[in-house]
Amino acid sequence: ISIDATLRRLKGIYNFTNPGAVTHNQILSLYKKHIDPDFTWSNFTIAEQDKVIKAPRSNTELSAAKLLKEFPDLPPIDVALESCFQRMKVNLGK
Repeated sequence: ISIDATLRRLKGIYNFTNPGAVTHNQILSLYKKHIDPDFTWSNFTIAEQDKVIKAPRSNTELSAAKLLKEFPDLPPIDVALESCFQRMKVNLGK
């Protein structure tokens, strides 16, 4: 996309991100599904988190609206991540 945007002389600020949001648990689930079925993890509570970080957690989602106007076929984040983990699995020979 970045090369195509350059060739098309697009100007301005673009958030190079797929549309949508994803959680840590979704990513870890994809890792378990495609890479290591024996992988396990445990989440910690907000209270436990507050003990180790200085600022409260911020859940944000970057807007992909401007990028989608130029590249309407950009897949949503869940589809893109599924594809990414499928490629990783192939490249790892699993």
